[in-house]
Amino acid sequence: MEGTANYVPVIGYLSETPLLSEFMLIDIGCSGGIDAVWRGFGPQLRALAIDPNVAEIEWLRSSETNPEVQYLAAFAGLPANHPFSLRKAGRDPFERNPWTRLSVVKSLELMKSRRQTLPPELGALNAGMLAPDTKISKEVIAVPAYLQDSEIHSVDFLKIDVDGPDFEILNSFDSALETLGVLGVGIEVSYFGSAADTDYTFHNVDRFMKASGFELFGTTVRRYSLAALPAPYVSNFPAETDFGRPLLGDALYVRDLGRHEHDEFAAQLPLAKLLNLICIFAAFNLPDCAAEIALRFRDRLGNACDVERILDLLAAQAQGPIEQPLTYREYLRRFESHDPMFFSPISACTAAEYELACLRDAAAEIERERDEYAAREQAAQAELEQTRQNLRTVLEEARQARDDHA
Repeated sequence: MEGTANYVPVIGYLSETPLLSEFMLIDIGCSGGIDAVWRGFGPQLRALAIDPNVAEIEWLRSSETNPEVQYLAAFAGLPANHPFSLRKAGRDPFERNPWTRLSVVKSLELMKSRRQTLPPELGALNAGMLAPDTKISKEVIAVPAYLQDSEIHSVDFLKIDVDGPDFEILNSFDSALETLGVLGVGIEVSYFGSAADTDYTFHNVDRFMKASGFELFGTTVRRYSLAALPAPYVSNFPAETDFGRPLLGDALYVRDLGRHEHDEFAAQLPLAKLLNLICIFAAFNLPDCAAEIALRFRDRLGNACDVERILDLLAAQAQGPIEQPLTYREYLRRFESHDPMFFSPISACTAAEYELACLRDAAAEIERERDEYAAREQAAQAELEQTRQNLRTVLEEARQARDDHA
């Protein structure tokens, strides 16, 4: 999933506290393996990873070193009698799909016509062109029911990325998000689609998650150009492009326990779940949100871990992997003093333009003052001339009066 952080020191610290006994991850569409950020939990990581590609699952299973990470070759689906299935009733979930008009499709067609090998990075992007010998599982499961049968009663993070019925799978968790105490959800979304409430679109996912008590904390956008004017590909294989319409992306939803309206839900959470929530925020490079949780529940967490240490590690993440990061308190002090570290430096070009603009303003001000001075000088000269004229008149009148008297 896109958007995860490379430097998350707080996970390493919290995973070693006795209170955090496990972090439960459900990864639906695990081709390529679970995201590296979760490996920071070490032996405390527990995961169920699901994908229909049998060979991929077998390879992942043989490469896994953590016995608490399990792999299952299966499709995730939705029971036929589920309300969402009944509403959809065979309707195309990808209406207004521009896929056939994209440059990526043109490239794939050209590669196929030339009998070129398709890059493995394409994954399920073009499922119809998978190798004929690719073994796909025929098993279809409703994941919440499978979790219940497997006696998994608590989930911290749910990831869904199956390049297709992601929204359908999400709907299978309509009540399970609450009963399993899910804290965060990462899901691939489509930025195209109709107004139908069964389309696999971002707006439908967002509406569903908001109704389930989650807030949007992150999105990514992958652009795909049209074949009418192809853009350069971002990678060395046909897929996302430098420019083009927003087609797909990943959305991150997390329970916003910083809001008081979620106090009842938060009160029921074990302390370990609060620590896991801090880790989820940090994992997606949201140390600010993690710090808010640490501060808000400081009294509850204080007996189990060093909250000040948590804040220091989150402040370190905010500063990046430097040798001597500021402590949380010093970081805040710098912010409150308007330290330059919180303001983007002006580029050399921008600085030169700014200096030139300042010089122009100064020159204009000097010109204005010169004009004002010239006007005042002209008025003074006129006033002086009038005074002289008045004096001449007075003197002339005085002479005339003297002559008359003589």
